[in-house]
Amino acid sequence: MRLSVSERVASWYSRYFPHDFIFAILLTLVAIFCAYAFTASSIGEVLDAWFNGIPMLFTFAFQLMFTYAAALVLVDTPVVQRWIIKAASTIKTPTAAYLITGIVGALTSFLGWYIGPVVTSIFARTVGKQIKGVDYPLLASIAYSSFTISLTGISGTIPLFVSTEGELNTQLFGGIISLDKTTFSTLNIVSCLAIVTVTTLIYYFVAKNKKKITSFQDLAIDNEEIASSIEPEVTNSSMKVEKSFADKINDFRPTILVIGLIGFVYLFYYFSKNGMAGLNLNTVAFIALVMGLLVQKDAVSYSKSFSKNLISTGSIGLQFPLYGGIASVLMVSGLAGKLTDYIVSVSTETTFPILTFLVTGFINLFIPSAGSQFTATAPFFIPAAEALGVEMPRAVMAITYGDIWTNLVQPFWTLLYFPILAAGTRLQVRDFLGYCLPILLAVGVIWILALMFLPI
Repeated sequence: MRLSVSERVASWYSRYFPHDFIFAILLTLVAIFCAYAFTASSIGEVLDAWFNGIPMLFTFAFQLMFTYAAALVLVDTPVVQRWIIKAASTIKTPTAAYLITGIVGALTSFLGWYIGPVVTSIFARTVGKQIKGVDYPLLASIAYSSFTISLTGISGTIPLFVSTEGELNTQLFGGIISLDKTTFSTLNIVSCLAIVTVTTLIYYFVAKNKKKITSFQDLAIDNEEIASSIEPEVTNSSMKVEKSFADKINDFRPTILVIGLIGFVYLFYYFSKNGMAGLNLNTVAFIALVMGLLVQKDAVSYSKSFSKNLISTGSIGLQFPLYGGIASVLMVSGLAGKLTDYIVSVSTETTFPILTFLVTGFINLFIPSAGSQFTATAPFFIPAAEALGVEMPRAVMAITYGDIWTNLVQPFWTLLYFPILAAGTRLQVRDFLGYCLPILLAVGVIWILALMFLPI
C-alpha cells in the first residue's frame, strides 16, 4: 500500500522522533552545554540555575495533574459516559469527526488554554471510540493542533500580562497595553480565523487521502487493569454481600453529594462576584472536582478512580520540572538575551516583527512556558522595538505568536492532551505529532503575513 505524503511524513516522524521524555533530556543537555560554552557563566553557575529552576514548575505540574485526574474521574462515571456517547452519536462520518473535533478544540482553547485540552481530549477520545473509520492518531493530532490559538485567546498569558499593572510593564511600556490592542485586535482576530479555516482544510485533505486507518480499538491495550483506568466501573447488582458498618458508611452517597453541592453553590457565588475574570486553572480544577463529586456513586469509588487516573498524568509531573530547569538555565546565564541582542542588531522596522517571531519560536523549543519566555526576552525585544519604531502591540503579538508556533513540534504541551487521549492505549506522542508538520508551515506563513500587513 502506497501511503499519502502526510502519512509518510507522520511515519518518518514516528520512526525518528524520540520519546517526549528523551526530548526533554536532550534539550536539557543542549541548554546546559550552550549556556556554559557561549556565556560567561561558570559550570557551577549553570548547574545552580538548573537546580533552582526545576522546582519552578512544581506547582503548575501538580495543578495540571490534579485537574486531569479529576476530569478523568468525571469521565469514569456512567452518567457522563452516556452524555458524551449521545453527543458523539450525532456525528456519523469520520470526516465530520475530524472537522467538528477541530472546531470544538479551537473554540474551547480560545476561551481558555486550560479548558480546551480537557474538553477536546474527552470529546476526541469518545468520538474515536464510537465512529467507525476514524484514524485515531490523526484525530489526536487535530485535537492537539487546535491548541494553536489558545494563547492568543482570552486566557493568553502574554496579552494578559501586558494588560495588568506591574513593575515590569511600567519599566518596559510605561503602562499597560489593553486587550483590545492584542487579543481583540484586527491582527489577532483575522489571523485566528485564518488559522482555523486553513487548518480545517489541510486536515480535510489529509483525511481524504488517508490510505491506512489506525482505529482506537487497534491501539487499545488488552490488559484489563490498565484499560479500565479510563472506563466506568460496572457492578453486578445481583451479588448480595453482608456489609459492615464501615462498608455502609463508605457506600453512603450523601457523604460525597453534600460536599459536592456545597462546592456547586460556592461556584455560583464565586462567578457572580468575579465573572469570567475568575476563570483560571485553579477554577477549572475545582469545577472538575465538584462535578465528579456530584456524579460519582460514593466517596470510595471517587478515591479509587482518582488514584487510577492519576497514574495517567505521571508524564506531566516528570517533565514539567525539567523544562523549568531549562528555562532557568537560559534566563540566568543570559543565553536567551544574547540571541535576542543579535536579532535586534540586524533588524529594521519592517523585519523586526518577523525576526522576533522566528527567534521566539526557536527559543520556545527550550522554554515552552509563555510566561518564562516573555520574562526572559521582553527586556531585550521591547526596547529594541521602541527604538526601531515598531508598534508595541505588534511586537507583543510577534513574541506571543512565536511562543505558540513551535508548540506544534515541541512535545511539552502535548502532555495536556496525552493523559486523556492515550489512557488505556498504546498511543504515543510521536504517533500524532508528525501530522502537525504541515500545520506548522501553514500557521507560520499566516502569522508572518499577518505581522507584515494586518493593522492593529
